[in-house]
Amino acid sequence: MGSDGSMLATVITSLAFIGLCSLPAVSSLVLRPRRQDGDRNTYKDADGEATPESAKAFSTKLSKTCILILAISGLAISLATALVFTHSNGIQLEQWLSTSSWGALLFQAVAITGSRSSVQAYNLGLYSSISSLALAGVLIIEGTKSVESLLESNRTLFALRVIEVGLSVCLSVASVSLPRRPDVLYQGEPVDRMYSTTAFGRYTFSWPAALLTLASKKKNLDMTDLSRPDHYTRAASTSAAWKKRNSKRPLWLSLLLAHKTAIAIQWFLTLCTSVLNFAPQWVILQLLRTLEKRQPGHSTGIDAWAWVFWLGISIIVGSWLESWLFWMSSAELAIPVRAQLGALVFEKSIRKKDIKGVSKSKETQTESSAGSEPDGNKPAKGNDAEELKQSKQSTVNLIGVDARRVGDFASFQYMFPGSLFKLIVSVGFLISLLGWRALFAGLSAMLAIMPVNIYFSKKYAAAQDRLMKTRDEKMEVVTEALQGIRQIKFSALEPDWENKIGAVRERELGAVWDVFVTDTMLLACWITSPILLSAISLAVYAYINGSLTPSVAFVSLGVFKALEVTLSIIPELTTDVLDAWVSVKRLEEYLNSAEVSRISKDGEEVKFDGASIAWPADDKTNEEDRFVLRDINVTFPKGELSVLSGKTGTGKSLMLAAILGEVDVLGGTLYVPRPPPLAARHDDKANKGNWIIPEAIAYVAQIPWIENASIKDNILFGLPFDEDRYKKTVEVCALKKDLEMLSDGENTEIGANGINLSGGQKWRITLARAIYSRAGILVLDDIFSAVDAHVGRHIFENCLNGELATGRTRILVTHHVALCEPKTKYLVELGDGGVLNAGLLSELRQEGALQKIKSHEQSSEDIEADESVTAVNSDVSTDDDGNEDAGNTLQKVMSKTAARKFVEEESREKGAVKTRVYSAYLNASGGWIYWTFAALVFSLTQGFTLGRSWWLKIWTGTYEEQHAGAQCVENNSLSHSFYYAEGVRQTSIHAASGPSISIHVEKGLTFYLGVYVGLAILGCIISTAKFFYIFLGSLKASRKLFAEMNFTILRTPIRWLDTVPVGRILNRYTNDFSVIDSQLANSFSFGFNSLLSLLTVIIAGLVVSPYILVLALVLLLICLRIAITYMDAARPVKRLESTTKSPVFEQFGSSLTGVATIRGFDKAEVYIERMYKKIDDYSTATWHLWLFNRWMGWRMTLVGSVFSSFVASLILLTPGIDAALAGFALAFALDFSSSVIWAIRLYSNIELNMNAAERIVEYTELPTESLGGISPSAAWPTGGRIEVDDLVVGYAADLPPVLKGLNFSINSNERIGVVGRTGAGKSSLTLALFRFLEARSGSIHIDGIDISKIKLHNLRSRLAIIPQDPVLFSGTIRSNLDPFDHHTDAELRDCLERVHLITDSENSSGSATPEPESSDAATAPKNTNIFKKLDSPISEGGLNLSQGQRQLLCLARAIVSRPRIMVLDEATSAVDMHTDGLIQRSIREEFTDATLLVIAHRLSTIADFDRVLVLSDGCVAEYGSPKELWEKGKGGIFRGMCEESGEKEKLRAVIFGEGQ
Repeated sequence: MGSDGSMLATVITSLAFIGLCSLPAVSSLVLRPRRQDGDRNTYKDADGEATPESAKAFSTKLSKTCILILAISGLAISLATALVFTHSNGIQLEQWLSTSSWGALLFQAVAITGSRSSVQAYNLGLYSSISSLALAGVLIIEGTKSVESLLESNRTLFALRVIEVGLSVCLSVASVSLPRRPDVLYQGEPVDRMYSTTAFGRYTFSWPAALLTLASKKKNLDMTDLSRPDHYTRAASTSAAWKKRNSKRPLWLSLLLAHKTAIAIQWFLTLCTSVLNFAPQWVILQLLRTLEKRQPGHSTGIDAWAWVFWLGISIIVGSWLESWLFWMSSAELAIPVRAQLGALVFEKSIRKKDIKGVSKSKETQTESSAGSEPDGNKPAKGNDAEELKQSKQSTVNLIGVDARRVGDFASFQYMFPGSLFKLIVSVGFLISLLGWRALFAGLSAMLAIMPVNIYFSKKYAAAQDRLMKTRDEKMEVVTEALQGIRQIKFSALEPDWENKIGAVRERELGAVWDVFVTDTMLLACWITSPILLSAISLAVYAYINGSLTPSVAFVSLGVFKALEVTLSIIPELTTDVLDAWVSVKRLEEYLNSAEVSRISKDGEEVKFDGASIAWPADDKTNEEDRFVLRDINVTFPKGELSVLSGKTGTGKSLMLAAILGEVDVLGGTLYVPRPPPLAARHDDKANKGNWIIPEAIAYVAQIPWIENASIKDNILFGLPFDEDRYKKTVEVCALKKDLEMLSDGENTEIGANGINLSGGQKWRITLARAIYSRAGILVLDDIFSAVDAHVGRHIFENCLNGELATGRTRILVTHHVALCEPKTKYLVELGDGGVLNAGLLSELRQEGALQKIKSHEQSSEDIEADESVTAVNSDVSTDDDGNEDAGNTLQKVMSKTAARKFVEEESREKGAVKTRVYSAYLNASGGWIYWTFAALVFSLTQGFTLGRSWWLKIWTGTYEEQHAGAQCVENNSLSHSFYYAEGVRQTSIHAASGPSISIHVEKGLTFYLGVYVGLAILGCIISTAKFFYIFLGSLKASRKLFAEMNFTILRTPIRWLDTVPVGRILNRYTNDFSVIDSQLANSFSFGFNSLLSLLTVIIAGLVVSPYILVLALVLLLICLRIAITYMDAARPVKRLESTTKSPVFEQFGSSLTGVATIRGFDKAEVYIERMYKKIDDYSTATWHLWLFNRWMGWRMTLVGSVFSSFVASLILLTPGIDAALAGFALAFALDFSSSVIWAIRLYSNIELNMNAAERIVEYTELPTESLGGISPSAAWPTGGRIEVDDLVVGYAADLPPVLKGLNFSINSNERIGVVGRTGAGKSSLTLALFRFLEARSGSIHIDGIDISKIKLHNLRSRLAIIPQDPVLFSGTIRSNLDPFDHHTDAELRDCLERVHLITDSENSSGSATPEPESSDAATAPKNTNIFKKLDSPISEGGLNLSQGQRQLLCLARAIVSRPRIMVLDEATSAVDMHTDGLIQRSIREEFTDATLLVIAHRLSTIADFDRVLVLSDGCVAEYGSPKELWEKGKGGIFRGMCEESGEKEKLRAVIFGEGQ
């Protein structure tokens, strides 16, 4: 009756459960009449909107019909069964309760069929499915009890029972086959189908089936093939949800609350899996106990077979829940959290106060120590956190590293409660198995190891921390090298930079090694403790009980194994928590940092009322360490041109920044008109009538910021295209000629930061952007400095004062006061930390102040003299020919090729990673000998694992044999014992151990225990050693590959470096190498391990029956099919993940650089939207990677459950198998699917991580510049004589030559001016001289040596060039002038004096500097000269100096090396006229013993040179002294230039006065 009572209770419980599941159906039917449904043909939700096609294609009719038919049939069969049963056996309550369950199911089916909302029907289907499964379970349990009696007595009833079970299962499946909604699109792109597909499709990960088929067909996938993320994952939605919450709590808590639902579900699933993970062990325990009771030779009853069935079910259900848990963790936590944090950090960076290297105040106090750094280039490492906070690179790391880390942590934090739940369940299970004494004896051994574990965990966390810091440091050095690569190449500093990067890399590898060592020690603890735990527990159990049965030994081993995983994960989790905590803190600090607030009040016009302003700084900066403009009283008249002037470094840019709101106002008030928000401007509706918005601002920065887009897109900057306005803009900004030269014209793509444009072109494009804009206030920083005077005049007349500028307030910084005088309304002169003069021009003229200001600046004669340039670069083009910026190798290429894209798309390999990549990595890590030995060590480890279990089988078998022997004697039945012995002998491995049985029995407990513990300890030692061994090889490979790549990248041709964004190369140096350093070794070792453990599982299975091999092969083939499908899709998606990550970094880096321009134009929202799109691309790739992973994992588990059930069935079918052998085989059989999954997952991990190696190997094989040649004598060139003989040069083999047979010679110490119209080839000549362009034919000889025959390094290190764009590196003034300590301080100071950065007296042209941190401590009102101390810090890119100061420092750097040949791409465009004059003088004085080649932008510069070389279309047009060329008469080109210039008389005087 007891069993009947429990059965009745089970049936009643299930009926109550089904009743509860019917409640939603009741509510849907009750509420249905009130529900108003919208249009049936449309569907829309937060994810997107269905198209008419997808809405039409969507149908649930078939599924609903099936559900209804199955429910009716089920009820009918159940009723029939109940009636038959009642007829033969009398009324049985259980049967009629089952029938009422079917009634509830029919009611649910009716509700589903009647539901009009597809989402509601889908939800009701889930309840119906769960109810049907519950019923099926009860029917099976009922059936197991009565199956034998029914088969004998009532076959009809048995058949009805089977049909009823079948119908309930079918109904369950039909209920989850309702699609949830039509496919939806978001912004025209299909959204992921997780929420569209059927519940069956969703919960079995079947919805990517079409995509997987496509991948198998194409052997590739593109971004367009992948569907877009849903609204839970979209960057825009996650960011909006975060802002809506507006939480003021700590970041970790805010994140927890934002994702509480997902985390709650995650924890609930964790609880379920913690219990269900032990279900297979519990089932095996019951099975082994059944076998232990089995009489030798007897067959097993139905009970045992029921356990086999439940074994399969428990494995499937447990692993399904686990699969879903993994999926939830990645799709609903890791990816959304990463996207959310990425979006928030980017939004913050757009709003953040731009603090330029604030920690400099600290540096100045510790200068002496900073200077004593051996490499002299790390002035401010003393204050790491500060330095990191400021550095642009570490800001990029916030998205690249920290957001990812926090996202990853969110996905696996469930392992904490999971470990706890598992611990509780397993301890409970083990106590019931072994008793508490045995278990606690084992646990005490583990506790003894705990302190060691904790010690190494701490060491590991500290080592990881050091590694992160050195990685940041490496990133900064590499970024700087890549950004200054032209300067490095021009100065032949590649070896020095290679060593500099190499030194940081060695420090990084040191940190990696520390991490490896502590990691290995942790692994040792993790391996040892569980083995000790099991050995001691079993020993104590055997000792207490005097015997050890197979059911206890093997099941407890299985539980110990699960416990081992649980416990081993805790230390690693702890370190991950610490990592994530550090990242959360970094993110929180950044997200809470100061934002740009509105510092000005609303006003009609731009007005400073007693304002004192300084560059933004944080609270820690001392007042006296800041450069401050005090007590400014200035009002810029509305709709007029105002000019700001002052010497280099007096704070002109600071004043413009104030108008943009980019400064700290320390006192007084600032008034600026308030522009309407971007949304209220309705840019798309703009027309001629309402184009200008009077309050809007446009900004042209001193360093032009240009995006990687077409020229046209850069000018339009997101505004609609107005052809008329656009044409005028191009015309007045003197861009027409440039666009005509380029084959793609306005559609020419520009590299990031305008890398393929000349200096002047960059300026004019940024100016065009401002002129085209709708802004009524134009804030322009020094737009004349990079253009020639005649172009300057053209821009001044037609652009600043032309039709497009009329009525707009123009505030202009310039040194060219005289040029602007005629049209200027208001003039301000800055100096001595404040305003020297300010007022309407007419007033200043009357007061005589105007004359004084002009005397500080350029005079009108100078301007006219400069306009000689009209002839230098014909028409209204700029300073440069096609690529006048000396480094600008690409101009010509752009104009002649058909190449439409300047920045090449990042290449992605297709198919499997190539064998050569594997061989490159394997050879780098130690070659065949190393890996053969590794294979031996790994095989040995697995041997020990198998050996330990086999020994346990022998040990527990001895007790069984004693037990069996006793039974034989009792039964006294010969047939039994004969049959048993025969069975034993036929069982493969048992046969071998047959003869030794008698010996085993005599051995005592100590012997078995001793061998078991011995095997365990040896296993521990070898397992630990193998990790250590693999780490050694990994480090070797890392070092070798990095050195090769670093060498290659620094020596690739400049063209390649120009076409590849820095972000892409950085990705190789950082992300790809962190994979190779830290992950690849583990992937290899674990991958190899799981392959061997798969073999072990199959070998253990063979012990039961040879047929296992056949099954294993069939199942492995199925697994292989699944794996191939998976790899075909995962491989391209992993590559996509790599390539979608780069644009996130590139966009972030680019926006950080141009943040002032973006904010100035009020375009923040546009950039944020763009970033959302890029983050979504990255999320999409990761999402699909995880999706495919789950698709594969779930299918593998199904295969695994078949294997385990099959092994269990064979054990039951083979009568001779004892419990010991069964335990041994089953213990391994359970691991089949996990071994296969791990083998495949780790193989794919190796594949995917080798993707990083592949990208690196690709870069190590890039073509480099020529490395061969002879070494000239150390003193070469002694004379500096240059002979160019029939020189032909082109940019690429398939392009026409740009220099066509040049012939000329230059004598020692001659000063030569090079002039020519745009595109004449002036820059190409410079590039040929430095061999950036190799000669196709002809030659250049310097002092009689053909330069194509000597080593590049020797050539470039003996020549010097000052390019137009000054490049400085972070460090000190000393490290910039003399990076590798070849000169004394006195020599360096002397050079600074020669370029007038310092003078003997205190006041000099560089007496003030416009950035705050460059000053030493001084009395508050005085701004001190940064250049007085050689240890003064220079920030990244020299941004704490003004443009003029940067150019002067570059000039000083060139003077230091005292070259015999010097090329000057006239580099004085951004200094005031007074300083310019001094520089011209110092060039004449300093380079008397050098051959000087000057590419002239102003004829006055070269009018007194020894000779002038006039180029035209790649040929020498004229060559001679200025006097000779003048005397050629008006037919001569040079004379024509002088005639066209504004002041030919002045030039004539110079030519004849100086030249005689």
